[in-house]
Amino acid sequence: MFDLPRLTSVFLTFILFYTVSGMATVTAQSSGFQTQEDLSLNEDQKSPTAAFVRSLVLPGWGHFYAGKQYQTRGAVHLGTDVVLLGSIFGFNIRANRIENDFVTFANLNAGVDLSSRDRSFRLAVADFNSLDDYNDYQLRTRNWNRLIEDTPENSWNWQDSDARNRYSDMRSDSDRIRNQIPALAGIMVVNRIISAISAYNKVRSEIESTSKNRAELAIVPVMNEISNSRSYPEISGAAARIKIRF
Repeated sequence: MFDLPRLTSVFLTFILFYTVSGMATVTAQSSGFQTQEDLSLNEDQKSPTAAFVRSLVLPGWGHFYAGKQYQTRGAVHLGTDVVLLGSIFGFNIRANRIENDFVTFANLNAGVDLSSRDRSFRLAVADFNSLDDYNDYQLRTRNWNRLIEDTPENSWNWQDSDARNRYSDMRSDSDRIRNQIPALAGIMVVNRIISAISAYNKVRSEIESTSKNRAELAIVPVMNEISNSRSYPEISGAAARIKIRF
């Protein structure tokens, strides 16, 4: 048989419990405190991991996500990335232009087309006045595996050493510029990592600062122990528990 008075008492106690809990939450929020539920909500809104990933994708994005007070730092990382990216494109365009110049120069002054030739062949053209001089040197040094077949498309003959040296300088300039591109790309990666770590720490510090000096208030029911005459516990009241962080 159900004990209707006891069940009614339990029902009314739980209603009182949730009513007091709701009032306590409102009071805590209005007085500058936050419950654990509110604190979890803030953590979901500003996630350190989300800030980290954003800045890895686009430097500075995580700082804009962290808050307005960090936008200046974010703009620095974003601006650095834009400058580096522009430098890479600029260096690549300049290297291509110089390459086109020395290919045209070699065609006009040495009679050889370098547009589709590899780096080793271009180096041979820069170091020797003709194909005969190159092969003769390889034979004397017994580097038979480096010999170049004597065909019209492989043949070159510089008009003078000055022209060959000018070609060599242009080819060296192109290589030097291209060698700087990986370094710029590496700096872009470092900028992303620094931005990501910084954004992560900014959001984390915001979470720690907002959770400091806050109280967590909870209202819990108080149960009586089960006696021989009762088959279920009886709620005798409610107790307030508060945690204060310093």
